[in-house]
Order: sequence, then structure tokens, then C-alpha cells
Amino acid sequence: MRIGIDGRALTGRYTGDRTYWLNIIRSILNLSKENPREKDEYFVYSRLPIPSGILPDVPNLNIRVVPANNDRIWTIFTFPKALKMDGMDIGHTQYTIPIRPPCPIITTIHDISFRLYPEWFPRKHRLLLNLSVPPAMRRAKKVITVSESSRRDIIRIYGLEESKIIAIPEAAGPEYGPVPKDLAREAVKDRFGITDPFLITVGVLQPRKNHSMLIEAFARARRQSGIPHKLVITGKKGWEWEALIRQAARLNVADALIYTDYVEDENLPPLYSTADGMAFPSLYEGFGLPPLEAMACGTPTLVSDAPAMPEVVGDGAWVLPKMDAVAWGDAIVRILTDAEMRQYWSERGLRRAEQFSWVRSAKQTLDVYREVAGVSVPG
Repeated sequence: MRIGIDGRALTGRYTGDRTYWLNIIRSILNLSKENPREKDEYFVYSRLPIPSGILPDVPNLNIRVVPANNDRIWTIFTFPKALKMDGMDIGHTQYTIPIRPPCPIITTIHDISFRLYPEWFPRKHRLLLNLSVPPAMRRAKKVITVSESSRRDIIRIYGLEESKIIAIPEAAGPEYGPVPKDLAREAVKDRFGITDPFLITVGVLQPRKNHSMLIEAFARARRQSGIPHKLVITGKKGWEWEALIRQAARLNVADALIYTDYVEDENLPPLYSTADGMAFPSLYEGFGLPPLEAMACGTPTLVSDAPAMPEVVGDGAWVLPKMDAVAWGDAIVRILTDAEMRQYWSERGLRRAEQFSWVRSAKQTLDVYREVAGVSVPG
């Protein structure tokens, strides 16, 4: 097969989208390196140069920079032209696909939160997603999503054939694992200046991540138990993030909150390994990588009961009602003050995280490629 992949996410910050594409492409290419008889060729296209060294050096990889004035022009005109010129058998994109693709296209849809919860999105973003994503799913030969929960949502809302939607889970990257406590603490002190014990939450500062409820629960926990911990909030500033500052001031916990902004992947394992706990109260996720990353580092983890979260964490994290600040406050106190409780959830989280693998996800993605291209799947 000649496989063309939209690699624009590789040129941006370490968002969830970039994490997905980087690990899927890396794992697919490493599989091809392990099997020298494989004849597949991979073409990764982008508007901007992809940083050197982030993809494996394999002879069957071609990286193409195909410039365009903006992403819309790139998707509609530039990308399909490049696919045609290079004679692709299939293409793989995210969310949107060309209107007239020159070859069968697979698209990855992480979730449809823009349709299920429009109030969480600025009007412009909501309109663009609703205009572009549903037609893209109908034009695609297959739609990959990242959880059974998201798969069911797509089928229910858009009425697509069940066989067209494939759930392939994500995984914590190979860099996520327990860091020795003394080394982790020193790294966190040097990089962030944090020396107090802390609870961490990771995610873009936007309403869907439910930071507001978490801050209320954290304030309750501090009032009830006098814990010395800080709440470290890691993630880039998103829509309506300023409301969190005002809320923290009202609850008298502003001095107990630390905002790190966006943090590179290599700095997250020390943060997770230093934290006494990780909280992820999101209201909706297609998958939810941060809890799995924290669990892979041995961090006791609290998550909400929102869609996809119980599916992902299984018995490896403490699942709590997503809007119950009292329950969250009590759980935070237990996690941060009870060493045996932390050990219990740490061990369960490590076992659960081991059940996910980017290599396994890459193999499943390759099976979808072969099915769409009409190539037999190796037995």
C-alpha cells in the first residue's frame, strides 16, 4: 500500500491531537522496521516542516511539506492534489477530509462533544465543526474513534453504519513511567519551583474539563482537613479560563493554586511522580489520556464518571460523580492524607495502564488501512 497521512498535528504543541498522531505514526513505522518484508510506503504531509528526529528513520517513509495559505485551503485543494500526484492507495486524516478525495479516506474522530455539548464551545468553533465533521464522516470509508463510548455516540447521533465506526484505544506513551521520588522532586523544583506537596490536574483550561468543580472540592478539602497541599493546574489557557481565577479568590484558595500553563511531555512524568494524587473531573471525553498517563507513572488517580472515563480507567482509578464537589472533597482528603490508600490506587493504576499499548493500537489501525485498501490482513 501507499498510505498518505495528514501530519499537520506534528508541527504544533503537545496537545492530545499531536500525542495521538505522533504515537500512531511512530508505532506504525516501527512495526514496518521490524518487518523488512513489508512493502507499504508511508507519506506524511504537512503545511509546515515537521521537526527532524521525531519520526523513526525508515526507508519507506516520505515526508512532504506542501504549503498553503491556511488549513481550509490545504484540506480542500492542496492535500488531495498531493495524494493524487503521489499515487496514494488510501489517506488518513483527522475530523475533516477533502471534498473530492482522489483515494479512499479514513478519518479519526476523537469525540463529538461539539455536537453533544455545544455550550462548551465558542460559537465560531461550534459552527465550523458542525459544518465540516458530519459530511467528512459520511464521505470517509472508515471512521476511527478512540473509545467504545465515543463510537456509540457517533452511531447514535449521526446514524452511521456500525461497521463503519471502529474504536481503537489510545495509550500512555513510552516516556510515562514512575520516576524515583527524589529525582522527580528535584526536577519539579528546578523546572517549576514547586516544593510543597500537591494534587495535580492536567487539561486545557476550558469549561469541559470541569476545573470549577475541582477548585470547589479542593477548597472544601482544605477547610475540612487543613491539608498543606497545593493544587497544580497544568494546561494551556482556553475558553473562559479567567473565571477560575475569580472563583479561587472567592473561595480563598488563590494562594494554594499553581498554574504551570502548557507543559511539554518530557516534564509530565516528574510532575505526576511527585504528586500525591491526580484529579481529572472532566465532564466528557472521547478517551481521556491524562489519567492513563498518571496511572502509568504510579500516581493515585481520581476521575469523573463522565462518558469514556470508567471505560478507560477500569478498576485502576477512583471514579466519582462528575458534579459532586462534596464527594470529590472527601476523596481528595483520603488520597492526600492516607498513605495506604495512595499505595492501593497506585498499584491498581499501574496494572491498568499496562493493558494499553500504542503498538497494539497501531496494529489495529493497519488492519483498517488494509481493509479499506482491499489488502488481505496477515493472519
